[in-house]
Amino acid sequence: MPLPGDPLVDPVVDPTRPHDICGRCGRPTPLGVSLCEDDNPAGLTPPSATQVHGTILGGVVIGFVGLALLAHFVLAGVGPFPTRMESVTATGDGGVEVVFSVDNDGSKASAATCRVTRGGVGLVSDPVFRTLPIPPGQTLAVTRPIAPPPPGDPAWVLDRLVLHCS
Repeated sequence: MPLPGDPLVDPVVDPTRPHDICGRCGRPTPLGVSLCEDDNPAGLTPPSATQVHGTILGGVVIGFVGLALLAHFVLAGVGPFPTRMESVTATGDGGVEVVFSVDNDGSKASAATCRVTRGGVGLVSDPVFRTLPIPPGQTLAVTRPIAPPPPGDPAWVLDRLVLHCS
């Protein structure tokens, strides 16, 4: 027995012509109709494309605002971390040992992420490391050995090293 909405019985839907399909059961429906009569007996119209896209855009905007608020609450009071280079000495293997101090000028205890560069120009192979957590308003003295640069990278020049902590 053929089902209602079946293209062989339903004269509204001709399977040889362009048509949509029911979103629930997969039967052909007229163009622009997302549900067949069995799955939508009241004939309710689906939301327009503008409504759908507006809802998606609203969700994206709310997501970005939520992410910004979360970042504000997590990162508020962290840093800045002024840094002073105390001394730099060469090691016998081509590396260096850096002695520096980092201040936490923020209102929260936090670790600083520090990077040593050659003259301020960063390379992928530059060492990046984190300090221990620094209480707010305190200074941390750090001694850090830096390994020799990989083959093909410029050597460490003691008077050109730049240290930046954030």
